[in-house]
Amino acid sequence: MTGGPTNVNSPTLLDEIQASFKASLRSPDGVAAPSALLWTDGDGQWASLVPALQERLPQLYILGPYASQERSGPVIFLRCVVARTLPDVSPSDGVVPILYLPRIARQELRAAADCPPALQPLIELQYSGAVWHQRNGRDWTVEAFLTSDDALGLDIARDNRTREAMLRALPLLATEPIANLGGRRLEAEDFDRLAIGDPVRDLLNWLSDPEAFTAHSDASRLATFRDVCIHEFHFDPEKDGVQVAADALLNGGEKWDEAWQRFCEAPRAYPGIAKALRDARPRDLLGDQSRFPGANERQEDALRRELEAAVDIPHVQACERVIELEKKHKERRSWVWSALGESPYAVALEPLSRLAAAAQMLPAAASAGEMAADYAGGGWACDYAAMGAVGTLKSGAQAALIEKLVRALYWPWLDRSARRFQELLSAQGIDPAKLATPVKAERDTCILFADGLRFDVGAVLQQRLEAQRYRVRMSHRIAPIPTVTATAKPVASPAYSACVGKNDAADFAPVMTASSQVANATRLKEAMTRAGIEVLESDQTSMLTGGEGGGWTEAGKLDSLGHAIGIGLANQIETQIDLLQDRIVALLNSGWSRVRVVTDHGWLLLPGGLPKVELSPHLVATKWARCAAVKGESMVQLPTFPWYWNPLLRVASPPGIGSFFAGTEYAHGGISLQECVIPELIVERGEEAIRATISELTWRGMRCRVAVETNTTGLMIDLRLTAKQAGSSIAASVKELAASGDVSITVADDKHEGASACIVVLDPSGRVLDYRPTMVGEGV
Repeated sequence: MTGGPTNVNSPTLLDEIQASFKASLRSPDGVAAPSALLWTDGDGQWASLVPALQERLPQLYILGPYASQERSGPVIFLRCVVARTLPDVSPSDGVVPILYLPRIARQELRAAADCPPALQPLIELQYSGAVWHQRNGRDWTVEAFLTSDDALGLDIARDNRTREAMLRALPLLATEPIANLGGRRLEAEDFDRLAIGDPVRDLLNWLSDPEAFTAHSDASRLATFRDVCIHEFHFDPEKDGVQVAADALLNGGEKWDEAWQRFCEAPRAYPGIAKALRDARPRDLLGDQSRFPGANERQEDALRRELEAAVDIPHVQACERVIELEKKHKERRSWVWSALGESPYAVALEPLSRLAAAAQMLPAAASAGEMAADYAGGGWACDYAAMGAVGTLKSGAQAALIEKLVRALYWPWLDRSARRFQELLSAQGIDPAKLATPVKAERDTCILFADGLRFDVGAVLQQRLEAQRYRVRMSHRIAPIPTVTATAKPVASPAYSACVGKNDAADFAPVMTASSQVANATRLKEAMTRAGIEVLESDQTSMLTGGEGGGWTEAGKLDSLGHAIGIGLANQIETQIDLLQDRIVALLNSGWSRVRVVTDHGWLLLPGGLPKVELSPHLVATKWARCAAVKGESMVQLPTFPWYWNPLLRVASPPGIGSFFAGTEYAHGGISLQECVIPELIVERGEEAIRATISELTWRGMRCRVAVETNTTGLMIDLRLTAKQAGSSIAASVKELAASGDVSITVADDKHEGASACIVVLDPSGRVLDYRPTMVGEGV
């Protein structure tokens, strides 16, 4: 279960639990973030793992005796943590607390009337927060998390001896790379081997915290450990101590190289080793620098000074300097110190160098259309690199330096390209309104409107979908002027033809032709419904009327987040891409032939704020950050463009990337590639894709009737203990799905009655298309 090459990115059980927590905290569009994540553990199986998780997750709290330093306390303590009334203990803003509830099952909280009085203050958190549980609603047990295809998907024997050994070995299993556990059935002996047969792990645990290792080991184990150290590692832990061991780990040789590899596989599992290595004595100062924490620290400090200097030099030299620094420091991202978070500047250099390379290439197009096409063809990569660099560090002096450097590298490119695009769009004979193409409904196609989907974010969304084997055709559109939702959303909707301009542009919104009322979101949806288009709410996916008139739905919060948190949006982009991707896949799985992703506008985002441009308020009827409605014949000394919905009215736009308001980091409404060139994606299933969804399960004794909605024939149905493990089948035989879409499958042995299992749908090659958890012999 151990060994293998050095891999600082190898995920462990702790890593996977963290990822599962993060997934549980995702909230759909329009839903507030959870106030807390409840972790119910009815049997207390996870208790031995909680201390290790608390090392990683400062937002993890325990229901137990009051001990604020250990983030433990009674129910009232946990409620105060959630309410942020304990500033010295509560997590920072934006971080959701995780509440571990040992010996409390989720069912106890759900049965509100029967819930013990001491726990009743937690009941409300089920609704304002989230609960970490399996897809079938049950608590995550250790066995379920290790074996479920929704988690690790390991093949583990289901006898009591193996279960007991697995729970005994849980603290050791937590830091074992998952890759070392797959590919075979794990039995009791495999887990016992973790506890008694891994001298390298024992050495690392001892070196990380000798006192804790000694306290948790009996005399026999300590004697065995000492004997192994003397004969295999050639040092005596009692006589030589930590210093000699740290020296040997730093300098390497024989078994110590294996120990170094294991440390690199999961360095956060051994937090004390980094400190020990700082006090270690190198045998050769010119040896492997990747092992020397001091070498990494010196290079990080030197890199910091170089980056600080690059902020204040001319743009061309700054770009060249960053690219050279990347060549010099990129190797350090593979060192163990990077995995420990001790190389933040080396990590930030990767997107910074991409930004520097892209920012050297200014557009040289001869027309607005050509410039837009060049940007859509790859120019957007400069924007995404800037967002990636800002997102590498969350706060503090390090993040502030990176933001300053991003501003120095990004601003000149951003401003010059905006000025050039404004110049081309103002050229004689150019009508910007003719460049904006309205969106039309199509049969069997659901239009997914993503507010503020900038082109770079759309391009990455395309990459993610294609990686999942979806067919994606991406093109670009030009947003109407001004690039604000009020003007542009009607053009991005099939209700476009039901709207008309008016005689003032104060709110930049057209009106509904039939009523002369402002064309807001509600009225646009009503117009689409009247036109036979299915309007789906955020939690709906299915075609209710067959998709003849097409569909419309909305997802994503990029624009609202940008206005709310400014530069903090950079840290939310990946989450928003995930949410959009999930929504698209859900729509396709529900029967839509294709999903057409559209948006209304892009945006500008610059650390430190956009440069302020003055505009006298008496000249305009409305002034927003990047656009203003000019009053009558007022003369403004700024570029003006015709309003899309009434070309007789003028919209003033700041030159370059200017803003009419000071300190604005996020804005849209003006004329720039980032605001005007918007993506459109047509997403379809790949040609090989087969759709199959289990719609109904009904048990009668040891026979289960299964109904499946599918678009093909020849599918097979199996009953397994583990969905993706063919060897775990407990069916008398695998059955072919009838043309009617249903089949009955029988359990081979009634000893499985009451067992947790999965009904599985397979394609002819044996690939799992869908599965649903069930309890053998019981209704679902």
